[in-house]
Amino acid sequence: MDDLVRELNKRGYQPVFLPRTNIEPPELYNYSPDAGRLIRRGPLKDYLSEAAGLQVESGELADISYSYTSSKRGEIATSFLQNSLKCIGISAIPKIDLGFTGSQDFSFAFTDVTYRKVDSSKIDKIIQEISTGAIPNELVEAGRLHIAYEYAYAKQLIMSRGDRKEFSENISGKVGDFIDLGVKGSVQLESKTTISFKGASEERAAFAYMAGYLSWEDGRWEFHPEEIRRADETPTRYVPQRGLVLTVE
Repeated sequence: MDDLVRELNKRGYQPVFLPRTNIEPPELYNYSPDAGRLIRRGPLKDYLSEAAGLQVESGELADISYSYTSSKRGEIATSFLQNSLKCIGISAIPKIDLGFTGSQDFSFAFTDVTYRKVDSSKIDKIIQEISTGAIPNELVEAGRLHIAYEYAYAKQLIMSRGDRKEFSENISGKVGDFIDLGVKGSVQLESKTTISFKGASEERAAFAYMAGYLSWEDGRWEFHPEEIRRADETPTRYVPQRGLVLTVE
């Protein structure tokens, strides 16, 4: 997933595998890089003394494409596809057999991509009302809390061979013999080189988010949607863990 990760990081997104659908910003997370744990704490409004009237905006994003090389191990390619399908709301998958493709290298594209966001400037105005409750103080002091203020969602995943050649076996009319998504979604052979996957419902499944981290400075909260890694660098969007897709617990 290197190409996808790099592209999303470049745009300021943290790619994630989320276990649920229909979530929307803003939400509170904590991330511990040493343990590799990303914990979704839940809607930010749950940590405010009063419910804040934050307006959530929505719109369309360009399709996002990426390629993947599985190092010639079929089980890794299958696992990768399963995780990608989670990003469009398809979780429990009875059967995936990619033998018909005749390849271990694939290209993917998330299509029908949309976003929902709250302007980070709106969060600046309410963060002093945040009460972290039972969240451990060490997470606060280490700057491990962050607020996801924008999510990117996709409704469809397109897969083809990385070399763009035809699949080695014609599975027209018998896609279900190789890929069974159960009741969670549908799969369709679009052409001899392309197969598409869609979720079964209109639920939004997020595959990435933009965030800003929180710090407690001199008795008040500060919100940082950007970070500076070196003194001579231009500030960049804050990304909790560059180069990785994080699984949310």
